[in-house]
Amino acid sequence: MKIQDIKNRIFSELEPFATSNGFKIVKSRFALSRRIGNRSEEIWFTTNSWGFEIHLFPYVSVDFSDITAICNAYGFHLNHSAFINLRLLQAIKSNGFNPDLHWQMQVKNTDRFVLTDNNFACNWLDLNNELLPILPLAVDFMSQYNSIAALDALYNTIPIELYCPYCSGLDTHCMVGLISAKLSRNSDYEDVKQMYQQIVKRENFTVEMKSSFTRLTAYLDNYEADR
Repeated sequence: MKIQDIKNRIFSELEPFATSNGFKIVKSRFALSRRIGNRSEEIWFTTNSWGFEIHLFPYVSVDFSDITAICNAYGFHLNHSAFINLRLLQAIKSNGFNPDLHWQMQVKNTDRFVLTDNNFACNWLDLNNELLPILPLAVDFMSQYNSIAALDALYNTIPIELYCPYCSGLDTHCMVGLISAKLSRNSDYEDVKQMYQQIVKRENFTVEMKSSFTRLTAYLDNYEADR
């Protein structure tokens, strides 16, 4: 069993869904991708090989070029404006979120699909039966977070979730949270800014991240004057 064969099989199965929802198949990134204005949306997969097993991790993501450009300008690498493992999203929708959920699912291998050489046909049937039903969750996620104002609400609703499952860490949360609050003209922006400044000051972030955040804050303070 080769990863390329799995990619081809999955893309073949997902082609009707992709076509009907306006996605393009991007084999190089193992993704279904579409662009709407300044926003990119993807359903994508990562893979790991373990002996005779291949582990397949499904994700959904949204990216806003305005947010990415600002992060890049201030030296912060942004992977996605918001993203989540689809199996984790499914579990949150069913049972709610707790900070240990992602780790618990990693330990139990329930955040992925596992394919094995010795029973590929059966594994594939199970994958197909489990993957297709979670695709509507991905579409709902994209619909829910289809604006920077929606990201502002996701990251900046008080009290904020320090272990937010929709970003890669608290450093990303601070950067995207601050930018989305400013760009969406959040009336509580000054409070949001002070909250993130306190978090960045007390957390053990890298020197580079703290420098990026400081320069970002100064830029956003003068954002309207530059427009």
